[in-house]
This record gives sequence, C-alpha cells and structure tokens, in this order.
Amino acid sequence: MSIYKQCVTIIVLLLPMIITAQTRDEAVQELRREIAALKMTSDSKFETLEHQLKQILTDIQKTKEKDAMQELLEKARILSQKKKSEEESLQRKFHSGLRQQSALNPNISMSGDYYAAYGTSDSDYNRIPSEYTWGTGRFFLREMEMGLQSPLDPFSRGKVFLSYGREGVSLEEGYIEVLNFPLNINVKIGEYKTQFGKLNRYHDHALPQFDRPLVLVNFFGVTSLKGFGVAANVLLPSMTAHVNELDIDVISGGVGHSFTDAGKHNLIYVAHYKNYYDLNRSTYLEFGLSGATGYNDPGETLRTLVAGGDLTLKWTPPGRAKYRGIEWRTELLWSEREAAGPDVSAWGFFSSLQAKLGVRWFGSIRADYSQLPYDSELEEKGVTICFDYWQTEFVFYRFQYSRLERNFEESDTRVIFQTNWAMGPHKHDAY
Repeated sequence: MSIYKQCVTIIVLLLPMIITAQTRDEAVQELRREIAALKMTSDSKFETLEHQLKQILTDIQKTKEKDAMQELLEKARILSQKKKSEEESLQRKFHSGLRQQSALNPNISMSGDYYAAYGTSDSDYNRIPSEYTWGTGRFFLREMEMGLQSPLDPFSRGKVFLSYGREGVSLEEGYIEVLNFPLNINVKIGEYKTQFGKLNRYHDHALPQFDRPLVLVNFFGVTSLKGFGVAANVLLPSMTAHVNELDIDVISGGVGHSFTDAGKHNLIYVAHYKNYYDLNRSTYLEFGLSGATGYNDPGETLRTLVAGGDLTLKWTPPGRAKYRGIEWRTELLWSEREAAGPDVSAWGFFSSLQAKLGVRWFGSIRADYSQLPYDSELEEKGVTICFDYWQTEFVFYRFQYSRLERNFEESDTRVIFQTNWAMGPHKHDAY
C-alpha cells in the first residue's frame, strides 16, 4: 500500500475522534458561558439586595434621629413655657383687690402648752405664777399661741403671734421684715423679742427645758427682753469666722428689774454680734457678744447696762443626725445698775448640755447661778434635769426635775410634766 493510502486510512479512522473532541470542547465552552452568565446575574441580585438593606438601615437611623430631635424640641418647648411662666410670676404686680382671695391668706398655726407642777415649798413666791415663776401645786395652761406668717410682696414678709395665757389675750410678737436692703441689711419693725444672747428670741414652747435660765428670768423676766421698735440685721464680710452677723435693736419697752416699762421715751438699745465656725463636717461653734442699755426708773435718770457672752458647740455625726447629737450652750451676763445710792453690779450664768438619745428621746441637764440685778447680795442657784419624748415633730412630752436654792426666799424642789402640741407650719421652731 502506498504512503498516500495509508494517510487517508489513518485520517478516516481518527476523524470521528476529532469530531467528538471538538464537540466536547464546544460544550465545555458553552457551559462556561452559562456559568459566567449565572454568576453575573447572582452578583447583580446580591448587590441589589445589599443596596436595599443599606437603604432600610439608613431609613431606620433617620427615623431614630428624627424622633430624638422631636423629643428634644418637646423638652425645649416645655422648659421655655416654664421659664416664661416663672418670669411672668416674678414680674407680676400686686394690686389691692385684684389678687385672688386664696393668695391673701397667711399660713396659720396653733400650739398648746400645758403643764402640771408640784413643788415642796409652800411659799407664795414659788406657788403663785408671777413675772419670775410659773407656779406649782396644780395644773396650768401656760399658753395657747396662734401664729400667722405670710410674704407680703417680693421684698417683705409679716409675722404675728397672738398668745392666750394667764393674763388673757396678748400680742407676743407682730412685725414686718423688709429684706435685702443694700449692704446685706434686713430691717424689722414692730413688736418683737430682741436678739440678746442665744435664748432670748426663743418662744416658750421651743426652749430646750421647760423654763428659762434663772439669770435671764431675773434680768429680763419670764417673757424675755422685748418691746416695740426697729431692728437691723447686717451680714458682715467673713473675717476670722465663716459667718459674722450684727444685730442692732432700738425698742420701747422693758420688763424685769433691769429696765422700766414707764417713762417719757422708754428706749432700750440692744446689740448682738455673732461669729459662726464650721470646725469639721460634724461640729460647729458659735460665739456671740451682747449688750443692752436703758433707763431703770420712770424719771429716766438712772441707767442700766447689761452685757453678755454666749457660746454654743454642737456635734451632729454625718449620716446619724436622726439618732445622735450633742449641743452645749453657755451664757454669762453681767449687769451694772445705777441707783439712788451706790451702783449695783450683779452677774449670773447658765450652762446646759442637751443630747439626742434616739429618734424620739432627748435628755438635758442645766446648771444656773444668778444674783438679783437690784441687790447683788441676793442670789439663786439651781440644777435642772430634763427628758423629752417627741411623739412626732408636732407633739412632745417633757418630764423635768429642778432644785432651786435661794438666800432670800424658801428653796424649792419642783417636778414638772409638760405637754406641747402644734398644728400648721409653725410647729416648735426657735425664733
């Protein structure tokens, strides 16, 4: 066989195989094209889904921001209305007859002070209530007090305290306070208890013991040094103390042996200087100096000078003030009284320690000494032990034991049970 024939034979034998391989390659290429098309389609759908998801998240974020903005705008609107209301309230002008009737009503309070007293002395000086003693031997109504307090306008306030006691109805205090004068000055005009020492301003129901110390009773009487006049309270710049205050009073009045309640002018001049120190978080110290001068005779020719110093130290543990606390209070008074004969010098003091024993229990002890301002040869001294039970801030009960010794009258041992209650905002505050 020739070479030509052999080649033709080989081609004829290989041709089916070549055709089959070509067809297979074309099928592979077609499959690849379909795979590529499917991939492009899936990528497009994935990108579409991703875009839609991003759009949804963006819309949610915008909604949240819009809601937050609306909330802020609503809060701003409420605050703006509140500020506008406060400004209108501050700028409000009061005209008589135009205010609502309820706005004219003051805060009204009532308090009752009752006691039962027993004493070993049969002397009338001890048994019968007077300017210098509350009496013993029976049940007593010491006082029913009505308090009325109200702001008069943005610059002043009024306070009135009416008392019903053994002498009938009387005005205990009634005054107007004008606030915030230049140089940190407040002014008081009316009938009031002066700021002499620490306890003189206290009403009877707010005293730490049932009665006032002997030296205050002998110098000023059981009703305190008070009268009708004008007073100025000055907040001084801080110097050595944390707070410095000066009170100056000029009154017409007078009780006790120190100052007369008669005469043409009957003026008494009173001053008190106070220093306040914060020693630490739980302890503070207060120190004061006082002075008062006025005439002691109706002819207004003989003058009395009374000077005093007071010291208060109070400890209240942080976080336990409801259960524990100690207050130590001491006052020393000295009197120089002009007389028809030789001048009379007299002095006296008291020192008391009061402790909080629990939520409702208090205990206190007080030592007293006093010469009489018109005769320094006559003197009194005593000791007082007292326990208080506060049922609430409106009601308390007090049991007190006192031993009094005198060189001019019969000595006395007294046991007193006191009940005191209050209604309204006045309560048992110290003034």
